Amino acid sequence: MTAVDATRRTARARVAARAVALVLLWAGPAAAQAINGQGGQEIQQLREAALRESAGDLESAERILRSVLEARPTSLSALLSLERVLRMQGRVEEIIPPIERVLAEDPSSVVAHQMRVRTYSTLDALPELERAAEAWIRAMPRVETPYREIARVWEARGDYKQAIRVLERGRSRVGRKDALALELGDVYARAGDLDRAVREWDRAIGPTARGFSLVRRRLAMLPDGGASVLPSLIDALMRSSPTLERRRAAAELAIDAGLANRAEEIAKAVAADLPPDERQGFLVEVARRAEGGHLYRLAYWAYSELLTYDGPANQMLAVRSRVAELALTLGDTASARENYLALEKAFDADSPERRQATAFRIELTAREGDLDKAIQEFAEFQRSFKEAPELDRLAASLADLLLRRGDVDRAEEVLGRLSGPRTSLVRSHIALRRGDVTAARAALLAAAPALHGEEATETIGLATLLGRVSPAGAELLSRAMTELALGRTQDAVAILWAESGGLNSVERPAILEFAARLADRSELETEAERIRRAIITDHPQAPEAPAALLALAYAVSARDPDAPEARELLERLILEHPRSALVPQARRELNRLQGRIPNS
Repeated sequence: MTAVDATRRTARARVAARAVALVLLWAGPAAAQAINGQGGQEIQQLREAALRESAGDLESAERILRSVLEARPTSLSALLSLERVLRMQGRVEEIIPPIERVLAEDPSSVVAHQMRVRTYSTLDALPELERAAEAWIRAMPRVETPYREIARVWEARGDYKQAIRVLERGRSRVGRKDALALELGDVYARAGDLDRAVREWDRAIGPTARGFSLVRRRLAMLPDGGASVLPSLIDALMRSSPTLERRRAAAELAIDAGLANRAEEIAKAVAADLPPDERQGFLVEVARRAEGGHLYRLAYWAYSELLTYDGPANQMLAVRSRVAELALTLGDTASARENYLALEKAFDADSPERRQATAFRIELTAREGDLDKAIQEFAEFQRSFKEAPELDRLAASLADLLLRRGDVDRAEEVLGRLSGPRTSLVRSHIALRRGDVTAARAALLAAAPALHGEEATETIGLATLLGRVSPAGAELLSRAMTELALGRTQDAVAILWAESGGLNSVERPAILEFAARLADRSELETEAERIRRAIITDHPQAPEAPAALLALAYAVSARDPDAPEARELLERLILEHPRSALVPQARRELNRLQGRIPNS
């Protein structure tokens, strides 16, 4: 026996043992007491059967289980284990007689009824399946369980109409309009009838939204995460019996779905109608959910509303901090500055929190246009907090704004002798403005170790590029970086594309690849594709060509997965650049496009 076989058998033994334990627990104290009254002999036999099954001795396991059932036909543990053993041997039909014996002694056994229905379905014995289903319904006609489980069997067979008929019949027998609504919603959704699925899930949620969590779990299990039904379900919750509980549920769904305007509309209306003692908790929940779902405007509103409450000082300061940060995210610099000023006044003079709030407020003063005042406040801040970690970011921000105005000397003066990743980046821009490529490259390399992720990669890439270009190329990059500093990425890309034609065959493809990455970052897809086509056409042997080929292949296949050009580009990369580090990635993508590996 190999190690793999031993592992598999051990795993099977554990599964079997757990199944036995679970059924014994399910059977309840009475069954356990009966077994213990027999001296634990049945438990020992079940364990022995599980061990034989795990060892692959299915015949011995079957013999033991049948002996247990002969002594006590209603042993559910033995019945379920026997079904599993027979199924592994392809003889599942032989479980029917033991099931019938259980039902003869206990006609209300849910497990036995369920096993009989499921077994006949496995055997494709539809008349017998229908008779077994009818017998189960007759045994407990006003209980939801038989209808629910029988419908699941039909649903698993793909017969949604029959599943719906069973569930509707159950609703009629149980006598409640919302009976089996959750299951009916599931079946209608799988059958593609989303309108009826919404109607049933609306019923399942109920007037007090008691079933909301169950429905939300169902929605999350849909292939699209519920995106196709959420708007309609939200409308239904708001239209029929719009109790506060249902409207709160609608607000949560709208936030989860990312429906910003709808979520804001519902949340504001609910907040206005809630009693004061419930309103604050609702606002906290909305704020957290909205921020997690990147609905920053709604989160900003909810946090701002929370500021009107009198809570513990530390909680209110935390809320105001979130309001200030979200105001920045939304571009509302006036509100952000106002809140940072309030934070500044609230914290102790020497506290880190006050220092941080002051730094942000000075930066926002500059962004709002009062740059001279911001520089004066920065000088005072620098005198008060000589070693503050905020100095690097704040000085860089003010110097960058001065560069955008074209005031290079004053930008350099603001930076002074400060050192840090942000000030080093601005120094690289100043050096490029003055044509000092060596200084610009040194400043970039100084900044890179303290940066992270994509920003660090771009900084190192630009430093490497500066080491390869001529003075003409450096001047071109300087002009492009100026446009970038002004927030005009498209203009920067246009300069690099239009004016790089006169550069030599070594630096032009490098500058073009840099331009393509800038275009990617700003989602300028047309420009990025045009630039990369120029690289592979005009400079097919350049070091940048493999990356251009791979990026183009991805772009083409994203538009049309069946486009032959995507495969041709990948094949070209593999054949023309066999030593490129990108070849394995190209092979994987080519195999995916050719259907050799599944889409992820």
